[in-house]
Amino acid sequence: MKVKIKKTSITMFVLLAIFFIVFFIALNCVYSKSKDTSAKKTTNNQSNNISKSTDKIVKIKDAPRSVCSVPSSYKKEAKKQGELLTFSYKAKMTDKSKRIVDKKATIYLPHGYNDKNKYDIIYLCHGYGANENTFLGSPDNPREFKNILDNMIENGEIKPVIVVTPTYIDNYSNYYDKLDGMTDEIVNDLIPAVEGKYSTYAKNTSHDEIIKSRNHRAIGGFSMGGCTTWRAFRRHLDCFKYYMPMSMPMYYYEPGYNKLQNDKTAPTLAEAAANSGYKPEDYAIYAASGDKDFMNEATKQVVEKLKEYPDQFKYTTTNFSDGNLMFTTFSGYHRYYFSNPYMYNGLRRFFRE
Repeated sequence: MKVKIKKTSITMFVLLAIFFIVFFIALNCVYSKSKDTSAKKTTNNQSNNISKSTDKIVKIKDAPRSVCSVPSSYKKEAKKQGELLTFSYKAKMTDKSKRIVDKKATIYLPHGYNDKNKYDIIYLCHGYGANENTFLGSPDNPREFKNILDNMIENGEIKPVIVVTPTYIDNYSNYYDKLDGMTDEIVNDLIPAVEGKYSTYAKNTSHDEIIKSRNHRAIGGFSMGGCTTWRAFRRHLDCFKYYMPMSMPMYYYEPGYNKLQNDKTAPTLAEAAANSGYKPEDYAIYAASGDKDFMNEATKQVVEKLKEYPDQFKYTTTNFSDGNLMFTTFSGYHRYYFSNPYMYNGLRRFFRE
């Protein structure tokens, strides 16, 4: 009887031992598989984070401290090319008519554009007799400035940026209403339309959010577009941090510079800045023109007048780490294609947050 119990006990012990061995082997397999899967997920997540981080954090060269020539190679196509698109939207005229107009703008999206990333954005206004394709060209026929943008981004001189080039509504009763209407249209209609579709720092298209994201938005223009840019500073300083007026003061005078007009209009920029609640470091102006441009002196004198308001403007010849107001005279006439070096130097100083 004792021997039988002993055998039974041994048999039970052996069976239990086998059970626990099998159980621990199976448990170890499950744990190893889970650990391996978890490791793969971690690796994939790390890889994804690195990819996203790489897309978002773009190492760029320091802002130049002197005037830079556009490298000749930048006039040719870059290896990594951005895309030009035709963008349609509706705009409401700000005169008494309140007319709704179908509009088109050209948009530049940088190479590798991704909705998951956030992009700085600049709105560029053309001159009289030009159109939305003057700066960048069209999707089928890109121009030199598009190549310059591609090369600047590819070579780490600027972060990937979205560029929008609208055109004017000609139905306004006078020149200045037309320009002021353009500034209002950009703020009220174009920014919500563009930034509602493409990824910028604006979380939504409410006016409050447009104001909150102003540090990542610029406006510029050549000739009539330069005048529009000055007027945007006066009317919509809360929506843009950076301004690039080229080859134009705040007024139009056929011979060019008009002291009476300049003394009347330029101080309104300082007044707008003083009343805005923003500090001098909250806005920056890069003005430029050509030495043979009939509007060179007129553009320069706006800046000279602004120097008289040190509480609002600090002039610098380097970049915006040393001040918030610059003017550069390049070689060139009053033609849009001479503005490429202006924009090249201006953009290299913008968006340094």
